[in-house]
Amino acid sequence: MEREASRIRLQELKQNKARESKHFVNCPLDYDTKKRLERAASENDLKMTVIVKAAIDQFLKDSGY
Repeated sequence: MEREASRIRLQELKQNKARESKHFVNCPLDYDTKKRLERAASENDLKMTVIVKAAIDQFLKDSGY
């Protein structure tokens, strides 16, 4: 019984995490911008997603959102 409750709780946590993290935005980039993003990610040992998220967050903060 306790094991089943733990299994269900773990499943709920995974589902909640999945709901929080799966909001995708796609945007086309021109070739030069994509290459600059790849280079910045590589040189700073970051994923491109991290850079894009930070840029969006900064823009929204600067715009009062």
